[in-house]
Amino acid sequence: MAELDAAAAFDRISSVYDATRSPIDPETMDAIARHFTGRGISKILEVGVGTGRIALPLLERRFSVVGVDASAGMLARARAKGVPALVRGTAYRLPFRDGAVDATLFVHVLHVLDEPEAALREACRVGRSGATALVRPPLESGTDRVERNDFAPDRLVAEILAREGHPLPRRRGGPRVREGRLLRSLPPDELEIVSDRTVTEPLAERLAFIGARASRHFLDVPPELLARAVAEARERIGERTVTYRHVEALATWNRPPATRASTAEPLGPTSAGGPGG
Repeated sequence: MAELDAAAAFDRISSVYDATRSPIDPETMDAIARHFTGRGISKILEVGVGTGRIALPLLERRFSVVGVDASAGMLARARAKGVPALVRGTAYRLPFRDGAVDATLFVHVLHVLDEPEAALREACRVGRSGATALVRPPLESGTDRVERNDFAPDRLVAEILAREGHPLPRRRGGPRVREGRLLRSLPPDELEIVSDRTVTEPLAERLAFIGARASRHFLDVPPELLARAVAEARERIGERTVTYRHVEALATWNRPPATRASTAEPLGPTSAGGPGG
């Protein structure tokens, strides 16, 4: 999805965004704060600030935060919450001089971008200490089934829509898949696990998310058709749940990333509190 198209999609879901996303857990938020404090970083540019869900907790922890986003709708929500420093701009051409901030931050944003390498290079230009991103790292083979299970409701609704004559564009994998590819092709200088837990969720929660028109991938489906597809999927899913391992890591590029083949071995994450190399 091109950046302008993505920005327009986020404009459309901005009104339901916060109500349909779980807040970042305190453990992860504290780990982000420790990461920056331990490096003497106080002035942060959050790229893809959205509705301010990360900027506000950082401000409460006495960091200086500037937020940039391509979506006017998301920025309006952040502004209404009281985030003071917001700029509309593109991740590929940040409207800031070289070294304007101590560091830049992406929180589950890189998988949305068609050109993450360009965004990281631009972020390293603006951040004196480079760029940091909260991502879902690739795990050992066979230890995690989140992508298959967590997206089963999405696939089921898509199959029903295709049967009804409304096929959706083919996706290039969910956030975990795309972030895993990114870490393999643009290996960071450090990769630090900040959260690792087992989660059990009702599959119906994902259907509710789709039904609320909170997913960018279903925005162009006529409302009545989407409601019927979600209702049919809900009957088929019933009370089934999915259990998966939820892992998040902070990836840091101290300098612009160097590309390597996506088939190369991924950088191995370290335990919480220690950088990888």
